[in-house]
Amino acid sequence: MIVNVENQEIPIEEDTTAAELKAQANLSDNAVLTYRGENGFESLNDDDIVVDHVDGGTRLMAQPLADDNVFGGR
Repeated sequence: MIVNVENQEIPIEEDTTAAELKAQANLSDNAVLTYRGENGFESLNDDDIVVDHVDGGTRLMAQPLADDNVFGGR
């Protein structure tokens, strides 16, 4: 399956985790992958299997995560 991460098309396997996908996309370990789900924006935990949460072609965005602020907000 192919997903789009930060405008990069990245092929993934059935057991690829979000952490592995972030590494493939050269993203920070501290980033959180988000996508638009049925109920608005959703995020993946590092140990989530990507194909269990998104379909092929899904656009994933990296959001910075601060210690005390979700998505780096203030």
